[in-house]
Formats: sequence, structure tokens, C-alpha cells
Amino acid sequence: MKKFTGLLLLLLAGILFAETIDVTKSEGTDQSIITSLTPAPTSPEVDANVTIEAVFNEALNPMSIQHSVMLKRLSGQKKTWGMFGFGVSKSKDETIDGTIAYDQNENRLSFTPDTPLAVGFYETTFKNLMKKMPGMDMRIKPIVYRFYVPEVINGFKLPPEPDEKKNNKTLLGIDFNRNGIRDDLERWVINKYANSDYPKHKTQLGLQWGRVIQKIIQTPQTAYEDKKYLLIDKAHECRYSTYEKLGESLNYGIDNRIFNDEYVSKAFNTKERIEAYYRFNSNLSGHVFGDHRFEKPCDFDLESIEE
Repeated sequence: MKKFTGLLLLLLAGILFAETIDVTKSEGTDQSIITSLTPAPTSPEVDANVTIEAVFNEALNPMSIQHSVMLKRLSGQKKTWGMFGFGVSKSKDETIDGTIAYDQNENRLSFTPDTPLAVGFYETTFKNLMKKMPGMDMRIKPIVYRFYVPEVINGFKLPPEPDEKKNNKTLLGIDFNRNGIRDDLERWVINKYANSDYPKHKTQLGLQWGRVIQKIIQTPQTAYEDKKYLLIDKAHECRYSTYEKLGESLNYGIDNRIFNDEYVSKAFNTKERIEAYYRFNSNLSGHVFGDHRFEKPCDFDLESIEE
């Protein structure tokens, strides 16, 4: 028994809880000398093969270019749960190797990583830069900002896994990539259909339902006046159009419905979200609706999808 207890304490001491990294943290990005930054600060969907670039409206001193750009993959702080409570430790950030170049014709300073970037949060820093023309203000203040490189499945870019407590604290939750879909639901949809038959079609349908859900629970009390019920009709018609495109191998039965019981349980996973959905349905009761047809029922380009 003593051995088991000791082992349990050791296991508890090793449990780590990663904190969400603040991607909005930055400095010096609004300097008038800056024409553009690539990727833009706080970008949520940066390609793994990105080249970091800063374009200036003045020429830079060539002597200040060397070692002027640094890129780090952020590890974040981690909370450790041990026998004496919580502790905070910070893992070492990973410095990314790459090549610095400067185009004097366009005043473009670039950093090209040696290898594609792994999934995660990154911080880029431009420092020790000086203008080519001498003067009192020839030194450029450091430029520091962050971005995110997402995991990609079947062409779909996943937002980072949200903190469960923060995500469920509000009705609409966290939408890191600002695409109108709650992040936990978006990740679930993309992962669920990743290895199914017709994964791209089913994922697109699932994401369309995710956008519908966000809109109808945001203001459920005005469901009828704002015609939000049409969003549901549109999503259903998109499903029929999708299955028609794919042929008779798919039927309209429950096995092929995207918005099923499992989806509902994932989408309305808190008391507040369930209540909002009930209010939405309640506000639709007693009304008579016509038979709607949509020229383009899908939020995505159905014809261009290739599996």
C-alpha cells in the first residue's frame, strides 16, 4: 500500500497543465517606418513554409542586418500539480534556425526557416536595426509579435485546443481563428470525418452547421424576426445537394446525417448553450414557414471539392 501511495504521488507531481499562450502580445508593430509585416501579427493560420518578412519605407543600414531576426517556437508556462499544490515552470522556447536576407530595392528584410515550421505558437523579433540615413532617430525600435501555425487535416486548418474552462465560460466560447465556429466544435468535426468516406464533403457540412449554431444561440430571442430558421433549412438543403453530387452510394438516412445526436451533444455542451437552443426553438413555435429553395445552399463551393 505504501509503495502504491508513493507511486501515486509521483504521478500527480508529473501532471502538467499547459497555459494558453497569448498570441496578441506584441511591441513596436505600429511604427511609421513599417510598410508591412508577413505574417501579420496575431495571424491564426500561418503556413508551415512561411517566410518571415518586414518591409520598410526607408532603407536599412546593411551593417545592422546580420543577426537582426529571431524566430522562436513558444513552449508556454506549465502548471504542475504535486503533493504540495500548484507550481509553475517554464519550458525552454525553441529557437528556429534560418537565413536572413535583405532586398535593398524594396527595403525588404526576410527570414527563411531552414525547415517547415511545426504546429504551435511562434514569436518573431526584429532587433538592432538602423536606418541607412544617419540621424538622431536612426535606430529602429524592436519589433516583436506572435502568430500560430496550425495542424492541417485534409486541407482544413485546426485551431489550437482551447482551454476547457475558458471556452465554456461564455455562450459562444473561443473562436481563435475568427471563422464563426467555436474552436472545440471545429476541431471535433475535422477530426471526426478525417478518415471517413468523403471526408472533405462531410467536414464542410459539419463546419456549416457549426456556423449556424453560433448564430442561432447568440440571439435566440429574435430567431423568427431575423429569419435565423432559414440557416437551418439552408444547411439541410446543402446536405441534400452534397449527397446528390456524390451519387446513390449515400442515402438520406440517419447514418449520413451530419447534425445528429452526437453532434448536438458536442455543440450544446453546457447548460447555457442548451437553454439558448431551447429558447431558439421555442421562439419558432407557432409560426408557419414556407418551402424555401436556395440558389447556393452551401457556404462552400460544393462543385470544386475533390476527394
